[in-house]
Amino acid sequence: MRRLTMISSLVLSTLALSATAAWAEPTHGEVSFSGTFSAPAGQLCDFAYYQTFTIDDRFSAFGDPNNPTKSLDHFTEYVTHTNLDTGYTLSEVDHLTVAFDASNSRFKQVGLFFHLRDAAGNLVLVQAGQALFDTNTGELLKVTPNVTPDFAAVICPALGGQPAI
Repeated sequence: MRRLTMISSLVLSTLALSATAAWAEPTHGEVSFSGTFSAPAGQLCDFAYYQTFTIDDRFSAFGDPNNPTKSLDHFTEYVTHTNLDTGYTLSEVDHLTVAFDASNSRFKQVGLFFHLRDAAGNLVLVQAGQALFDTNTGELLKVTPNVTPDFAAVICPALGGQPAI
């Protein structure tokens, strides 16, 4: 009887450890979403701005799927930016990786921030590197020297205008 109890305990322990190991496996998935954004003249730029975008996200979440301790997202972004006053349009396809770590409340974004092309396909502007953010304060902790974290300071001049003051 004692041997049966010991074997049963061993089997139950193995099953419990297997269930825990399976739960600890990362959750993988894919999601895609699209949208638009517009800003009247004086809000973002000194001209009326319009953007369309589609974002594809391949992700892995680690820990509890409902409250992950870490996540890793691989984004492909398809974006079109338009100066509505002139009709000038720039498009881009960006590839970014974003890593989040709940233990230090930070996320790191690495990859192409801007890869702007005009209607003829000519390269207008490229910014690539990394940025590190504190998710509690929103503070930018670190940024690669050739990356401008101010969206308006990059996109408004690229579209032929200036950022709104």
